[in-house]
Amino acid sequence: MTFSGMFSSPDPEVDRTAVPSRDPAVSTLRVLYDHQVFSRQSAGGASRYFCELARQLSQAPHVKLDLLAGASANIHALSELSSANARVRAFRAPKLPGIGNYALNEALGNCLAPLLGKADVYHPTLYRIMPGVKARRVVATHHDCTYERFPQEFRYVDKVMRAKRSQYAQADAIICVSEWSRTELLDIYGVDRAKTRVIHHGLTRLPLGAESVARVRQIVRRDFLLYVGSRARYKNFHGLLTAFRETGLHCAFDLLALGGGPLTSEEKTTIAKLGVKDCVFLVPAAGDELLAGAYAAATLFVYPSFSEGFGLPPLEAMSLECPVLASRLTSIPEVCGDAPFYFDPADQGSFHRELLRAVSDDTARRESIARGREVVGRYSWEKCGRETLALYRACQ
Repeated sequence: MTFSGMFSSPDPEVDRTAVPSRDPAVSTLRVLYDHQVFSRQSAGGASRYFCELARQLSQAPHVKLDLLAGASANIHALSELSSANARVRAFRAPKLPGIGNYALNEALGNCLAPLLGKADVYHPTLYRIMPGVKARRVVATHHDCTYERFPQEFRYVDKVMRAKRSQYAQADAIICVSEWSRTELLDIYGVDRAKTRVIHHGLTRLPLGAESVARVRQIVRRDFLLYVGSRARYKNFHGLLTAFRETGLHCAFDLLALGGGPLTSEEKTTIAKLGVKDCVFLVPAAGDELLAGAYAAATLFVYPSFSEGFGLPPLEAMSLECPVLASRLTSIPEVCGDAPFYFDPADQGSFHRELLRAVSDDTARRESIARGREVVGRYSWEKCGRETLALYRACQ
């Protein structure tokens, strides 16, 4: 499959000079990743995705990777990705991502990229194509359409959509992380389906030790339900709080939320009104070891989101044999298969019923755990990296 020649007129900022015919089995492929996602995220699925791709490429023969991460507070040890195949420009930033950090890394990247020479493939890590990068081909990744579906949740929605539209028009190939994300991409942006390819994420095996579980047990008081990640409105954390209270589970369980930053004033008000202040615990930022301990110790992991492009946390939970309760929407059934307990997040009664069943039906819980072991076996970063590298070569 080849993605070349899809646009009759090249973009003025991206040099698509023809590449001489060569044997992909022996040719060296030069790939460039930029700073964008690492400047914006201290943790999250998108930065983990590019970190894991970089790890795979750094070990692949006949590949040279340049990763221009710059100053970053991302939890992933980017500098450790350096190898004979990978040149990583990354150093630890003292603060969480901000506009100043992004601007600095943008300037540094645009100055440094021309000195590295022309890449065969430039894969931007977010929505923009950096003008200083010279590349023969551009590959984009489409994660989801949360900005487009929930514009009230975000700032600069119009700016982000313009950047995405421009990037998708310029890209020679677009990776979609699920069939659902491809459906949204085609629906909203109307790109040529022929230049899209679905490549699922892999799964990071989180490091689990006895000290990880012990640390989690010091945070909560009792058995607990677990929530992980952003608490934006479309993630439906409010719905989980409500169900936690209205089912009466707050009398027997705690609720632990990991990541997503400090509680907002609105969340604090909601928690107080529901009368669950003494049984809701939050760790604003959590590394992989604490995540592993929480998944392993939790009675149930709850994923109540209204929309996901892929959704790594349920797979992480399944990999550590934690039962999952998830909304039956968007990409979640595609990715998680028949392993979770499912509910309709638009129906609070459905949420209540399945939440109670997921913590009390021991037979169903054992079956869910067993199915989860089968599901997680389908996902690996080795497979994701192999398919992505094949796509890069097809673009030449």
